[in-house]
Amino acid sequence: MPGHTGRQQYKKNNYNNHKKDQRPIIIDENNPVLKAFQSYAIELDAKHDRYERIVKMSRDITIESKRIIFLLHSIDVRKNNKQKVLEEARTRLEKVIACNFKAIAEELHGHDPYQFRGAYSPGLQEFIEAYTFMEYIKYVENDSEGAGGDEGGEMSDWNALQKKMTYPASEEKEVKDEEEITTSSKASTMFFVDPNEYILGVSDLTGELMRRCINSLCSGETDTTMACCKALQKFFTGYISLNVHRCRELSRKIYTMRQSVLKAENVCYNVKVRGGEAAKWGAMFDSKSIADDIDEGFF
Repeated sequence: MPGHTGRQQYKKNNYNNHKKDQRPIIIDENNPVLKAFQSYAIELDAKHDRYERIVKMSRDITIESKRIIFLLHSIDVRKNNKQKVLEEARTRLEKVIACNFKAIAEELHGHDPYQFRGAYSPGLQEFIEAYTFMEYIKYVENDSEGAGGDEGGEMSDWNALQKKMTYPASEEKEVKDEEEITTSSKASTMFFVDPNEYILGVSDLTGELMRRCINSLCSGETDTTMACCKALQKFFTGYISLNVHRCRELSRKIYTMRQSVLKAENVCYNVKVRGGEAAKWGAMFDSKSIADDIDEGFF
C-alpha cells in the first residue's frame, strides 16, 4: 500500500535526523546530585553485603542448633548417658554464643538490628529452642522428677540470655592513643535478642518436649513422660493468653503447639489406662508418624 510505505519512509527519515542531532552527553562528576546518588549506591551495596554475610552466619547457627537438639534426644536412661550428653550440649551451645553470635554482633555494631532481623531470625529461634531444651532437661526435668511436682527450674529468661550475648570490648582495639582508649575500651558489643524472637523460639521448644515425651515412654521412663505432658500443658496455657492477632507466625506456632499437647495427652492417657503395656504401644511411634500425624480435632 502506498500510504503504508510513505509512513515507513517518514519514520526512517525522522530517525536519521534525530540520530544526526544527537550529541555526546557530558557528565559533570562534581555534580552534588550525582555524588549523593553514588554515595547511596555504596551504602546500599554495603548493606546488602552485610545482610548476606549475616544470613550465612545464621545458617551455621541453625545447623549446629539442630545437631545439638538431635544430640539431646539421644539421652537414654538405659545407656546412663544423661550427664555426658548434657555437658557436651552445654559446651557446644556456649561455643555458638562465643563465636557465631559474637560475629553477628560485630556485623551489627552501629547498625539498626531490626533492619537485619530477617537475616538472623531463623538461626536465633533455632538456637533458643536448643538452649531452652538443654536447660529443661538439666534443671526442670530433674526438679520435677525429684520433687514429684511442677515446681523448680532454672531456665534462662530473655534477660539472662541477653546478658550472655553481651561481649566486652576486645583488647586489640585498645592498643591506641590514650584518648581512643577511654572511648573504645568501655564500649561493649551486644547481640540484641528481640523479645518477640525469644517467645517464638520458646514456642518451638514444645515440639521437642512432645518428642521427648514419646521417646521417654519407649525407654520406660513414665515419670518423664508425665512431666513433659504437664510442661506442655503449662506452655500452651500461657501462650493462648497472648494476643496473636498482630503476629501471624505466633498464631501458626500456637496451632502446632496444640497438636503437640494433644499427642502428649494421648500418650499419658494410654500410660494410665494400659499401665505396663504402654511402653510397647509407645514403641509403635516413630519420627515419621510423629511428624505426619496432625490432629484436626475440635478447638
